[in-house]
Amino acid sequence: MKPIWQFFNKNQIPVPSSEHWRSAIGGVIGGAFVAFLGKFIGEFTQVNDWAMASLGASALLIFVLPSSPMAQPKAVIGGNLVAAIVGVTCASWIPDPRIGVPIAIGVSILGMLFLNCLHAPAAATALSAVLGHIISYRFALFPVFIDSLLLVLAGVAYNRATGKTYPHQAPITTKVSAGDDGNSKEINEVLARYKEFIDINPGDLANIIRDVELHAYQQKLKSITCSAIMSSPVISVEMATPLEDAWIRIRKNHIKSLPVVDRNDRIVGIITLEDFLKYAAIDFDKTFGQRLQGFMRQSFSRASAKLSEAYPNAVGQVMQKTVRVISTNRNVLDLVTIFEGDGHHHLPVIDEHQKLVGVITQSDFVRAIHSSME
Repeated sequence: MKPIWQFFNKNQIPVPSSEHWRSAIGGVIGGAFVAFLGKFIGEFTQVNDWAMASLGASALLIFVLPSSPMAQPKAVIGGNLVAAIVGVTCASWIPDPRIGVPIAIGVSILGMLFLNCLHAPAAATALSAVLGHIISYRFALFPVFIDSLLLVLAGVAYNRATGKTYPHQAPITTKVSAGDDGNSKEINEVLARYKEFIDINPGDLANIIRDVELHAYQQKLKSITCSAIMSSPVISVEMATPLEDAWIRIRKNHIKSLPVVDRNDRIVGIITLEDFLKYAAIDFDKTFGQRLQGFMRQSFSRASAKLSEAYPNAVGQVMQKTVRVISTNRNVLDLVTIFEGDGHHHLPVIDEHQKLVGVITQSDFVRAIHSSME
């Protein structure tokens, strides 16, 4: 068992120093806003107690932890109001503060949980009502309700001015998929197993989980190079290769493209199924081709000769000369933008001598992601 003093050395989650200053300045502005207006309202209504006891703690939540469920307007206003009513009631009916204090705290907590407006600092509001022997329910209206409302208004203005969403809504950091509702349900089920209150918005927790998973995948993919996932050896053709031969290779090997190389195995182009459909205009199925050629020879011997010359008959005539390639030492993570943004389905891989050594398809990329997840 670890010594108890080690638990006091636990570090908080690291936060930039700019956030420290933002939170502190927010507390000053929010506190000043409530103090000046609260004091003015107190003098106008001839009420001496113009500040509630939980003002500082509520300000901490609003300006330091604006995403906390306990810092939301319903929690701040509703929680303090419930606690004030409970505290005044206990002060009125229970003369002994030794009994009234614990009952006020417990009942105010129960009331906030029942009304779904849990606000931790509100327990101090109930406590102050009992210890101050406040028996007028006007205390719940002012200073408690008015101070809470003013503090929330200050929080809305300041947090939004400094780039925070308040009242808080979980930001969408990733694209929403059809299974996200199921994931949210699973998160709620897992949280329920802890059987305790966890001070985090479920939407924020879902985003954190997704970001952690994405970061983990990125770190794993960074260690994988293109040479590790590429398909090799590559089925390729040359510029002079007849189109019929290229078509047979595509059909036989069940592939969608053929890199075109020169005599030094350096890539000079690529031919795809789309190129055949767009330019070839001839069915290279052997049986149909023979029937078509026989029919054309019998019926239009001269016209067919001219027509055959008009059609391309070599790979170099229909290939795409602009080819996107990637080197063997490049990171697999670089393929994301290529496959997703540029619409590529297959990517030739070259070595340090610019020679074709492999090809990466979307299937290869998916397998790499799957293996990294495992």
